[in-house]
Amino acid sequence: MASQRICLFAFLAAVEILVGLINVDALNATVLIEPAWRRESSAKFGYVGIERFDSLAAQRHPRYVSRFGLGSSGPITGTYSNLVIEPVQRYEGVDRCGMYATIPYTRSSSTPLAPCTLRLRSTSSTLINFFGFYWTVMKPHDAVTFYNNGVEVFRFTERDVMNIFRKYDTEELDKYLIEGKVWCFISFYFYIPFDEIRFEQLPQTHIQTDNHMVGHFTHRGEGFS
Repeated sequence: MASQRICLFAFLAAVEILVGLINVDALNATVLIEPAWRRESSAKFGYVGIERFDSLAAQRHPRYVSRFGLGSSGPITGTYSNLVIEPVQRYEGVDRCGMYATIPYTRSSSTPLAPCTLRLRSTSSTLINFFGFYWTVMKPHDAVTFYNNGVEVFRFTERDVMNIFRKYDTEELDKYLIEGKVWCFISFYFYIPFDEIRFEQLPQTHIQTDNHMVGHFTHRGEGFS
């Protein structure tokens, strides 16, 4: 009987260790870095839209409602809060032209500023399960965090991107470098619901993004992780 108890305790301890090693984020979503030349996701969709920001004025937008290019009859509505639109100068934006999205920042402040928040809603019977965006000029501590009903379900940072690249040879990373800066389109394929995304940064820097894609994927696209 004593030996059975010992075996049971050993089994439960092993299970506890295994559970501790499981990456919950990996169960919630798959992240793929698209091939270097892509500016949009290569996935297959039931429905999808894209916000390119090029029609917006270069200024801070406390609130901006996007239909992601699908019009008023489309199934997706996204409400941005604390959004800043800036014209591309050198590094930012897709193909270094048009407008790109960032969040309020100041080079003189040491206090983190509020993140840009995107709240999503779909009128489709199939839930939104995909988000992708073009991430330019990555800087340490840039991050995107996903929520559902106010609860964090997934977080992805600049460090996570670089950790993916470290799995491969330097020739792979070189494909994504423009004048020493990393540019890439990143696709997030979710297995659980999400309804909010926050774009975050350190003080005195600003996360730079473009081509926000939202939809319901049916088949994942190309890429590596």
